[in-house]
Amino acid sequence: MLDQIKDIAARKVGAALASDAAMKVVSNPKVQGAMLRAINARGELREAVERRVSTLATALDLVTREDVARLRRTIRDLEDSVEDMRTELEDARIAAKNAEVAAHNAQAAVATKPAAAKRKPARPAAKN
Repeated sequence: MLDQIKDIAARKVGAALASDAAMKVVSNPKVQGAMLRAINARGELREAVERRVSTLATALDLVTREDVARLRRTIRDLEDSVEDMRTELEDARIAAKNAEVAAHNAQAAVATKPAAAKRKPARPAAKN
């Protein structure tokens, strides 16, 4: 129902703005200047209100939007750091496991090598 009302209103406004009289009014430099000032005034008012709210919040030791945004950035940075550390830890675990397997394989290879035959020391040559 609300969508139908919006559609009807949009069509009516569109038709009214498309009329020659509306085009003359909208194309008037004074009207354009007034519309521009109204748009700028809205933005300036919003900025002024946000500054006042921020000042009041700071005076009352309340959290501001800027504080929340800063906190969100900090949390996001910390989450990224934690993820990087997890990745590094996992890489280190894999490297340690690979080193352990290599050491075990090296020990097994040494243990299975046949021992070299021990030679008896040569007897000294007999003196005649």
